[in-house]
Amino acid sequence: MLYSLHFFLVDTGWKEVYSWLGLVSGLLLQLSVHLMGGYERYAQKTLTRKLEMVFKSWVVILLVCLLIAYLWGDIELVSRRLFLVWALITPIVIIYIKLQLNASELFSDKKLQKGLIVGAAYEFSALETEQLNLQKVDIGVFNSEKLDELRQTVEVENIQFVILNVRKTVSNELVKALTRAELTGVRMMTMNHFFEHYLQKSFIAYDSEGVDYLDSVHGYYPVQYVFKRGIDYLVGGALLFVSLPIFGYVYLKVKKESPGTIFFRQHRIGLNGKSFEVVKFRTMHENAHFDPYTKKEDSRIFPFGKFMRKSRIDELPQLWNVLKGDMHLFGPRTEWCILVENYEKEIPYYHERHLVRPGISGWAQVMYPYGANTEDSRQKLMYDLYYISHWSVWLEIETIIRTIGVVMGRKGL
Repeated sequence: MLYSLHFFLVDTGWKEVYSWLGLVSGLLLQLSVHLMGGYERYAQKTLTRKLEMVFKSWVVILLVCLLIAYLWGDIELVSRRLFLVWALITPIVIIYIKLQLNASELFSDKKLQKGLIVGAAYEFSALETEQLNLQKVDIGVFNSEKLDELRQTVEVENIQFVILNVRKTVSNELVKALTRAELTGVRMMTMNHFFEHYLQKSFIAYDSEGVDYLDSVHGYYPVQYVFKRGIDYLVGGALLFVSLPIFGYVYLKVKKESPGTIFFRQHRIGLNGKSFEVVKFRTMHENAHFDPYTKKEDSRIFPFGKFMRKSRIDELPQLWNVLKGDMHLFGPRTEWCILVENYEKEIPYYHERHLVRPGISGWAQVMYPYGANTEDSRQKLMYDLYYISHWSVWLEIETIIRTIGVVMGRKGL
């Protein structure tokens, strides 16, 4: 790319300089990605991780190129105009190629990865099974009581990794069996590590007894919070302004189909477990919110209300909650106070999601379909805890991209 651009931007006398710069930058990109673990066998190959590695690698390359020009003794060694165009266009092209490769990998003939669960058996849901199948991952269970057979099973079945779904305290016999199996080259990982690596969510069992999440999950760091609030004010304010005409249209449609106020107000649980009043467009008939769960063909929802739910228009008034500081644009979904009390009794670590402000959209909403029971809430909590503990600019970008896809597809969240 650099070699081609110089014909239009600079004198052809610098051909060798730009060609060598392009070659060096390409090698540096490969080296920096390698040093960050991008080519490791078990490196996390999520879209978020790929975008992060590309950006960090490119920053390193730009700094090295500037350093070379400085040490050369001529900062004008490379045309500023060419350098700027090259610095902006190249990462965009690389990211585009990465996105294309990421999509093509789902349909490629990748080698099957085989894993083996040791300890308590786990029944994967249909959604989890589908995600694992797309990644060509096959998981079995070691159900033999003879621990000395573990190494043989790993070798015969060509197992690449062993998933440990065990209690904090295990027997010496199990430790010895796992150690012998590890000598074959198999990788050991906890159930939570497996879920985060392959399913992009944390693992929570109904009978969880540990305190791991009390240590690993925390609120946003100051820099992260400032970044998120910046997005809230800039994007949230802009969305609220451009959506003002929609408010007028919604007013007319709601008044026509279901007389009453156009807004629905309810107290939800937010940061640090404190309640606040959330505002949404009303999608049900007046005084019809006695049941917190909605069905597929719920008679309480009037026709235009159904459209608003599908298109997410009913969420627009929450932009005011975002600007007030009650919510973020992206984060764990707000829940009704009564439901939160029930979930905290049945789902371990449920209150951990309140370490951060809730969001209009979030990782759980874009990764998991709508659900209306305790198991669905447990699954969504797994995504929420992953989002909170692994938050980064790149995860936020991926959440935004997925949210746009959901809204454009009118799937509802």
